[in-house]
Amino acid sequence: MRKFFLLVSILLLFCNLAFPQGKELPFNLSLVYPLSINQSLEDNVNFNLGIIGSEFNNLNGFGINSIYSILEGNVNGLQVNGFYSETRKQLKGIQLTAGVNSIADGGHGIILGIGNLIFNDFKGIQSALISNLCFENSSGVQLAGLYNLTAKDINLAQLSLAGNITGNEMKGLQFALLFNLAGGLNKGLQTSAFNMTFRQHGVQIGFANVSEFNKGLQLGIINLVNKKQDGLSLGLFYAGSKTRVQLLLSGGNFAYGTLGVRFKTNNIYTMFDLGTPISFSTTEKSVMFTYRVGYSFDFNFLNLNADAGFSHMSSESEQTQGKPSKNQFAFSFRLGLEKQILKKLGIFVNGGVSRVYDSYSKGEFFKKFILEGGIIIL
Repeated sequence: MRKFFLLVSILLLFCNLAFPQGKELPFNLSLVYPLSINQSLEDNVNFNLGIIGSEFNNLNGFGINSIYSILEGNVNGLQVNGFYSETRKQLKGIQLTAGVNSIADGGHGIILGIGNLIFNDFKGIQSALISNLCFENSSGVQLAGLYNLTAKDINLAQLSLAGNITGNEMKGLQFALLFNLAGGLNKGLQTSAFNMTFRQHGVQIGFANVSEFNKGLQLGIINLVNKKQDGLSLGLFYAGSKTRVQLLLSGGNFAYGTLGVRFKTNNIYTMFDLGTPISFSTTEKSVMFTYRVGYSFDFNFLNLNADAGFSHMSSESEQTQGKPSKNQFAFSFRLGLEKQILKKLGIFVNGGVSRVYDSYSKGEFFKKFILEGGIIIL
């Protein structure tokens, strides 16, 4: 190996004497600069071969480096690198690096690496095994194994496994498994477990969707609009600036005891109950989860509530007499009266009917009347 590097060094010294140095080099061979044909960082190269690495001005054609590349100017063509590439002006073509790419002045084209750093506007495809970081605007696609960041605006798509961040305006698509953030405005589609934006004018689809202002569509288990709702939120729970979150403690012949959380916005409410044990179970250990959606008719002296619900019930063994089943479900309808007695305390009583299925698979059903009451912590 030492003999090889010595031979290359002698060859490069000979090339320095044999070939005049100038602005345009059709071919450049480099061990490490200045052990290279080019003896000036202002030289432009059409074809470059860097045994270890190379440094010059513009690449106008094709270049390959086993470890690193540093360009004072632009990449105009195709460059393939080992572990690190630094382009101090623009990429206008394709840059492939097994490690990290750094582009100071943006550009357009395709950039691939483990991680990509772009410090100005970029148009094209950014693909990284870990992350893409663009500190200005991106037009095109950011595709990353972990996460993408565009500090200002993104126009087209951010796709990653963990999350995507757009500092200002997102037009297009954000897709991730964990989270999406559009700091200023979402005018496209956000889909992940958690979607967040300041102004929501597009579509959010996920487990939880959060925005300050919503003029678009939210589809999720939990939808939160902090200040103003001018759009549509569809899901199991919705909370806005006028939403009241209330705790309910109750008991009756459907469940010995339940703890519920109610999200009430104007007259519409959704709520989730956890109860144990179930009063019609044949076992001592059982649990029930219930989701309910309803409407409250508010009068001066009391409220009249009407809601429909779905319950899932699980126990250690049989759930109803004569029918072995560890899981049941039920549909229920309730009418109730509610009265506020103190500033933060109310009472209620509900009556209704439930259709209980003893199994999810070919289940038989029976009707059960509901009578329950409790307190509300407002």
